[in-house]
Amino acid sequence: MTTEANKILTPVVDDTLIAEYLEENTDFFERHPQLLQQLSLRHQERGTVSLVERQQQVLRQRIMQLEEEITDLMITARRNEELFRVYSELYVELLECTELADVMDALQRTFSEQLNMPALSLKFFDSPIELDEQFTFAADTHKKLLSKRFQNDPVYLGRLTADEKKLLFPDEPIASVALLLLGHKGELGMLAIGNHDASHFEPAMDTLLVRQLQALLSRILPPLLSHHAAHHDTV
Repeated sequence: MTTEANKILTPVVDDTLIAEYLEENTDFFERHPQLLQQLSLRHQERGTVSLVERQQQVLRQRIMQLEEEITDLMITARRNEELFRVYSELYVELLECTELADVMDALQRTFSEQLNMPALSLKFFDSPIELDEQFTFAADTHKKLLSKRFQNDPVYLGRLTADEKKLLFPDEPIASVALLLLGHKGELGMLAIGNHDASHFEPAMDTLLVRQLQALLSRILPPLLSHHAAHHDTV
């Protein structure tokens, strides 16, 4: 008897089957419009509302969400367009440089005045020519930094230790950096760009523009170093 009673009480159709049926028959309520007036849903703020009202509410919320997403995409697109323009102008300036000092001036103007990143450091490794102190590391102080930050990639984005920041930016409270090894195999030197915002440079961010800058500097700096050496020997 118990078994028979359970069979009688067990619903033939459960919620899952109803949901699947409605998904497969989206015109169900068009064929049965009277049900829309009979059905009601509990709403947290407005109490009981009709299915149509609730559906309209969900659609409005979705539209607002999409509008916010579109606005964010437009803001990002404008920001990327501006960044591309700034970098493009920098590339032209760098190609016209005839001295190392010109390169540094062009980089500082771009990153400090246009991109709001005043901390910049251009260093050369084991240079055979005499360079100003701003372009060199003291002894081998940089080698630990290189082995730690450049294991698999010539570009590093992220944060540094206090000692590493002091090595590159002794006078600036830098929170995040972009480090670019220069040269065919990173043997020439390093460009370091610092930002006061800890979240500005992150490992997951796109590196297209900084890699283009890295490639350009790797190409134009060796001739400028040779020119610098020749000029120094003449003097």
